[in-house]
Amino acid sequence: MSDQNIIEIQGVEKRFGSFVAVRNMNLNLREGEFFSLLGPSGCGKTTALRMIAGFQDHEEGEIRIDGQLMEDIPANKRPTNMVFQSYAIFPHLNVGDNVAFGLRKGGLTKQDIKERVAEALEMVELGGLENRKANELSGGQRQRVALARALVMRPKVLLLDEPLSALDKNLREAMQLEMRRLQQKLGITFVMVTHDQYEAMTMSDRIGVMFAGELKQVDKPEVLYARPCNREVASFIGGMNFLHANVLSEKNETLNIDLQGFGALDISVNPNVATHDRALLVGVRPEQLEIAAAQPDGYDAYAQGSISDVAFYGESVHYYVRIDGVPDPISVAVPNYFHTVDHKRGDAVWLGVQSASVIDLGKRDT
Repeated sequence: MSDQNIIEIQGVEKRFGSFVAVRNMNLNLREGEFFSLLGPSGCGKTTALRMIAGFQDHEEGEIRIDGQLMEDIPANKRPTNMVFQSYAIFPHLNVGDNVAFGLRKGGLTKQDIKERVAEALEMVELGGLENRKANELSGGQRQRVALARALVMRPKVLLLDEPLSALDKNLREAMQLEMRRLQQKLGITFVMVTHDQYEAMTMSDRIGVMFAGELKQVDKPEVLYARPCNREVASFIGGMNFLHANVLSEKNETLNIDLQGFGALDISVNPNVATHDRALLVGVRPEQLEIAAAQPDGYDAYAQGSISDVAFYGESVHYYVRIDGVPDPISVAVPNYFHTVDHKRGDAVWLGVQSASVIDLGKRDT
C-alpha cells in the first residue's frame, strides 16, 4: 500500500427527495489499500460505492479517481470495476465466456482475449476451467468467476458489494482469506461494502464505519476495536459492555474514575472521543474481563455478582453476571479450552478488570 491517494471524496452528498442517503462524505483511499465501508442496512454504504462506480450521481461534492474528476464520466469509462452481491454470472455462458464478456467490445483479437481470460482465471485459481458450464459451479467458484470477470478489465480500483454474503459460513471465511491474499498479490485497491464486522476486520487495512449516511470513524481495525469514537461504533465492532462512570479527576491524559459496580481506577483518555464531562460512558469487551469463584489476583478493580445466564458457543462460553447497582447483566467471554462450563446459573462470582481494558467513550447522555 502506497501513500498516494487513488480515490478522493470531498463533501459528497446524495439525496433521494428529502431523504439524505450520504451526508458530507470526506474520504481518501490509498493505492493498494483494502478498504471496507461497514455499517447496518440502509446506512448509505452501497450508495457511496455506487457513486464511486458511476452508477449513481451525487448532488454535491467531488469524486476523483487517480487524480481525475469523475464529473460526467460514465461508469464504463471509469478505471473501476464492480463485483455485485448476486455475482451476475450469465447462466447460458461457460466460465471463459463469462470472464471474456467485458473484453468483447474492446477491440482485442481473439488471441488477446484468450490470453487475458487465462491470466484472470489463474489469478483466482480457476485455471483450466474455461469450458466449465456456469450451472456446474459451486458458490465459491461462482464468486471467483465474478472476481475474474472484474479483474480481466485491469481496473485500478475493484469495488465489491457484499461479495461473500451468499456463501455459507465456512466457505465465506475461507474466501475472506483468499480475497485478502489476492488483493495483496495484485496490489489493486479494493473497496468493499459489508455489514459483517468480522469480515471487515479480517480483510481490511482500514475500515470506515457508517450510520445514517455519515462516516463516523475511519481507522485501522485494531484502532476501531480498541478506541472507538462513540457508543454507536463501539457496539458495532465486537461485543461490548457499557457502564457509567464519574470522572473524579484528570491529569496527563489519565482519567481517575469511579466505575459503576467496580469502584475507583485510572484509565487513559481516548483521543478519538469528541467530548468529555464528569458523567462518562465507558466500554469493556467481554473477553477482557476475568471471572472466577474467588477473587482473582492481579487486577485493578473488582466486582462481585451472580450468574444470571450462560451461553455455550463451542469455542467460547459467555457468562452474564448481575452486579448490584448495574442495570444490565455484564457479559464475560471465556475461551473454551477444555470443553466445559465452569459456572452455572445462580453461582456467586468475582469479576476482575484491568485499567487498560476500560475504554473511554466520552460524555454520556444523562
